[in-house]
Amino acid sequence: MRKLFKSVSWLLSCRQRLLAALLLLTSLLVAGCENKMGTQRGAVSGIITDQNGHLIAGAVVTSHRSLFSAATDEKGRYSFTSLDVGTHRLSVERAGYFTASKTIELGYGLVQEGIDFKLEPLDDMISFTLARRSGSDAVIEVSCREPMSVWLGWREKHSARVQTQPTQTLSQHQIVLSGLFPGTEYIFEAEGLTADGRRFISSQGSFKTVPYGDLAGSPDVVTGFKVAQGSSGPVLSWQYDGIDPLEGFRVYRAQSGESMALIQDENMLFASERSYTDDNTVPGRFYSYAVQSVDLDGNVSSMSATINIVPAGKITEDLTWKASWSPISINGDLIIPAGRTLTIEPGVTLRFSSVDEGRTGYRPDICELIVEGSLVAAGDESSPIRMISAAALAGKADWDGIRMVPAGIQNRSVLTHLVISGAEKGLTIYAGDYELSDVTARYCESGIVLQGASGTSLLNLNIEDCDYAFSAESTWNCNLENLRIRGGRTGISLAGNSNFSLSVLDVRNVREVAARVVDRSSPRFRNGVLHSLQTGLSIGSCSGDYQYLTIDAVNGILVDGADVQTIRNCIVVNLQMPGSGYGIEEKTLGRSYVYNNIYGFLQATRNCDQLGAPVINADPAFVGGVGSEFDYHLKSDSPLVAASDNNGQPGAYGSGG
Repeated sequence: MRKLFKSVSWLLSCRQRLLAALLLLTSLLVAGCENKMGTQRGAVSGIITDQNGHLIAGAVVTSHRSLFSAATDEKGRYSFTSLDVGTHRLSVERAGYFTASKTIELGYGLVQEGIDFKLEPLDDMISFTLARRSGSDAVIEVSCREPMSVWLGWREKHSARVQTQPTQTLSQHQIVLSGLFPGTEYIFEAEGLTADGRRFISSQGSFKTVPYGDLAGSPDVVTGFKVAQGSSGPVLSWQYDGIDPLEGFRVYRAQSGESMALIQDENMLFASERSYTDDNTVPGRFYSYAVQSVDLDGNVSSMSATINIVPAGKITEDLTWKASWSPISINGDLIIPAGRTLTIEPGVTLRFSSVDEGRTGYRPDICELIVEGSLVAAGDESSPIRMISAAALAGKADWDGIRMVPAGIQNRSVLTHLVISGAEKGLTIYAGDYELSDVTARYCESGIVLQGASGTSLLNLNIEDCDYAFSAESTWNCNLENLRIRGGRTGISLAGNSNFSLSVLDVRNVREVAARVVDRSSPRFRNGVLHSLQTGLSIGSCSGDYQYLTIDAVNGILVDGADVQTIRNCIVVNLQMPGSGYGIEEKTLGRSYVYNNIYGFLQATRNCDQLGAPVINADPAFVGGVGSEFDYHLKSDSPLVAASDNNGQPGAYGSGG
């Protein structure tokens, strides 16, 4: 019985499969008959060529409404025999060419022929350089974006065209044109053919062969003159595009703004050379360079442009950089060792390269200014000293910044009226004896950083559009007065410090936290504005003293530490998103924060209270305004004019700090 049952099941299964196949065949026949009638379908055909009329095989044509595609044959032809009626946007794609498209309207049973396309080749499918020329021949180097067989079509300016033999199918070619006439101008272009038959033509080029003997008059001045930092000194490079045969070149150098002196001539720098390394320089000195070309008769060209450079490395003498030398290019690491002093005059601009061409220092890939000795960069209000990125489109980490790393005996460093921009860390202070005031860090990843720089006093710092504006770690007894911050992710970050004091601060438009404190002991904030799009003040450390602050943020103050904080005489508001967030949020239950005005939040406090003093929590009635310079001073009729614990006004402009 079991065998009989299996046989019957197998027969039924076969019958079902046969029935499904018959139904599918019937549907296909019906569809074919409908298409043959031409009432719902149409046909399209055409030819595809390049802009020079060459047929293009293998191009793929598609319609935005069809799942089918058509490829061109060896004669560049394509066709669709059955497309839906209506609008079609036909697109053509082929390697090495820009995509082409056009829109057609296809009617019932309509056959549209002659829907042709001309494809434009991609830019620089074939490029060339003139590698060498003499009086009787020239060498052309040809580069292809994909392997091609290449030939040159060339001619004298007023003669018939001649064509070289095709090369093998490669990506790089060197073609020699021989039998040329001296002092004659020639025109050429390169053509290439890929293995699958696509043809490309380069742009037109020209050159002039070298005449026999010397030309009358002086040779042409060199072009493309550059000076870069090398591992053993400045590296000069240039080009010579003239046709006058040369004997060689002359290199001139000046030190510290003095007159130019010849340091190399045509007896050592021959006509074939295009570079020179000056290995007889002193790091930190100011050098100027220029180059002349000399022909076979000893005629000398005009002087090239003058380019200045300060060679990188460790300075070996006390130096002064003058305002008359500005701007000064720094193309590698500059180190001021212990016992040495670099003095920079007011008004000097230093332009730091985005590449350390000397490949030295803590970070061989980026330029650094490392101060182990003394740096006296004392600008003034009308003539600040500027240290900026030399990049055409400056970034926030184009150079490393200034590292103050004392090593042994040093004189006092002075940094005043100094502007730093485009650095990963604008100014990093590790330790030492400094006079620091009126320093601006702008468009850096980190603006100003203290790392263990105990006893440092800072005055009048301005930090703009730096991701991390000001930070201090592991310091003792430091103080900062008059800090202005605009923009960035984090305004102030204090970690592991003891007795750090900040007074008169104005932090605005910070995206995340205006001030974050996780210190070891006794941080002190007095008289400041903290404005953030998220959190105004985040405290996660020991006991601190935070008074006379105006905090404007979605979340005002977050206390996330076991120690009791003194938070008093503050105005905490939410003008960003009124009705959301918390004025003061405490992670340890049951604490009280008195003499603070909290306004505009979902809740004034969370897990804490304001018991023990009169509670107003009213609109402060600020003077107001718009933009980043909103005036947080209180109007004369503000309900807070006598709300502090000494009957004065609380907030950033209150007294009693």
